[in-house]
Amino acid sequence: MSFLVALSCPQCAAPLSRMARWRTVVCSHCGAAVLRNGQPTVERARFREAWLRSRPAISTPAEDDIVWHGQSFRILTSLGAGAHTRVLLAQRMGHPVWRVIFKLARHADDAGLNAQAAALTALRASLQPGAAHFVPRLPTLLGTGPVQHEGRRCAALVMRQTPGYWGSAADLQSLRPAGIDARHAVWIWRRLLETLGFVHASGWTHGDVSLDHALLHPRDHGVMLIGWSKAKALGAGGDDRARARDIAQSAWLVRALLAGSTVQAPPLGPSTPPALAALLRQCCEAPLQAASQSATTLATSLGEAARADFGPPRFVRFDPLTA
Repeated sequence: MSFLVALSCPQCAAPLSRMARWRTVVCSHCGAAVLRNGQPTVERARFREAWLRSRPAISTPAEDDIVWHGQSFRILTSLGAGAHTRVLLAQRMGHPVWRVIFKLARHADDAGLNAQAAALTALRASLQPGAAHFVPRLPTLLGTGPVQHEGRRCAALVMRQTPGYWGSAADLQSLRPAGIDARHAVWIWRRLLETLGFVHASGWTHGDVSLDHALLHPRDHGVMLIGWSKAKALGAGGDDRARARDIAQSAWLVRALLAGSTVQAPPLGPSTPPALAALLRQCCEAPLQAASQSATTLATSLGEAARADFGPPRFVRFDPLTA
């Protein structure tokens, strides 16, 4: 008789990687270190009893802590601010320790937060091909407010912090006033187009693809789109203009990184290879024509342009601080 073994965290019951069968692993959900001690099973009740005994006393919440569902979160840093919202990184006070991102509304009107929550919820429920790949590369919505902060009650969007993302494309632009290597521009734009292809196929548009809303993952050459407050659901027949706007915005983002410029319409310099430059011009200057193809098809065309400019594909190490 054969048996199926499910590996799960004894603290939160989240699935563990198969490596837990032979070495210590860290649970990706709650952060607990799960040690293999040679025993065939670990009793969850005994593990939790030991965990409760090890918990230190939680200090009294500070005045500027965020309180959500009765739990206090200590603010670590500000991630950004706009006319309508503030974005803060915070850490839960107590064990298990986990970090979340709070997007706090400045005013009582939280329509933008509701729109963002609706878009992310719908996309995470998408049944489109490739959902298993793209959904983990979207912000993980934990819930919505209200929360208590600085003595007042405010609306909030609460998201899990995804490790590995270094910063935004705007941060990269500020570090490279002379522009980035065109080879890096290729993978950044390709990841954006692939994500937009999934979003459009799922019946949504982003509406605000910008330098501030593209987070970069240097090690994995990954890009995460954030800032979904202007996301819109597409109509039954789709909306070519809305999809074209997303595609054009992604192309202008890449042009800004190549130029290292903050002007409204950064030029394409002589250092941009010809095939890449031609595709960028097409998406920037004739977005409706470009949108006649899907963003996924354009990502394929970008791969062909990169092959024409740089030869066979190869991994080029990306270090935003030194390269």
